[in-house]
Amino acid sequence: MTFEFPYDDWAGIYDEVYAELTHDIPFYVSQAQSTGGPVLELGAGTGRISIPIASQGIDVVGIDVSPKMIELANSKAAKLGLSTTCIFQTGDILDLELAERFALIILPYRSFQSVLNPVDQKKALNNIRKHLIADGLLVMDTFNPDIEQLADKHSVDTPIHLMDVSRKEGGTIVVWGMNEWDQLTQINDIRLIIEYLDEEGVVNKRIYRDYPQRYSFQYEMEHLFALSGLSILEVYGDFDLGPVTNDSDDLIWVAKST
Repeated sequence: MTFEFPYDDWAGIYDEVYAELTHDIPFYVSQAQSTGGPVLELGAGTGRISIPIASQGIDVVGIDVSPKMIELANSKAAKLGLSTTCIFQTGDILDLELAERFALIILPYRSFQSVLNPVDQKKALNNIRKHLIADGLLVMDTFNPDIEQLADKHSVDTPIHLMDVSRKEGGTIVVWGMNEWDQLTQINDIRLIIEYLDEEGVVNKRIYRDYPQRYSFQYEMEHLFALSGLSILEVYGDFDLGPVTNDSDDLIWVAKST
């Protein structure tokens, strides 16, 4: 099957593969509650974050480049009676133009890393700033790059086990990852291998999903924010608001317009 738009190929499997990805939801809901909304989520996917925020009575607009993701997100919101509170539409972070301005703009689950070069990253951050109200916040998370892991030549051709996910109807989804790191562009070409196992451990289906992500280091990100007219308020090393350490998997950013 050919997919016309990026990440359309994820729409049919995303919610099941990432069914246990919930650790960041309370953090983003709390940020939305603190600002009171309205909230703009960029890279909203199937509504994993936007819908829990909307369920708290906060207005949310979710944007994603994938029409199939947006179709599924709107369907989920409608089934929960959230169609007026939570609106999803297609759009691109680089050229998005909305009339509304937002108290909070969020980019959960490293979606900013889909912007693959510094010029476009700066353009994206400038566009985000233009969509904030005067005292609005940008909150997002990125990987804290692990050079040893990225530079591991074995991960180019040897899958690494990432996670197991229990299926509601029985059986397990097993996810494996492979990486090819380009240190000049800082782009990691990722292949996920998604296996569907029955209750006896037999693989009934195997799916491959390929996508690139650009990894930016902490101080590089700080310069990008500054060049884009954004002032960093906080940088956390986890979603419990812990400090950044060498062992932190994530960098969680809170910023506002300068």
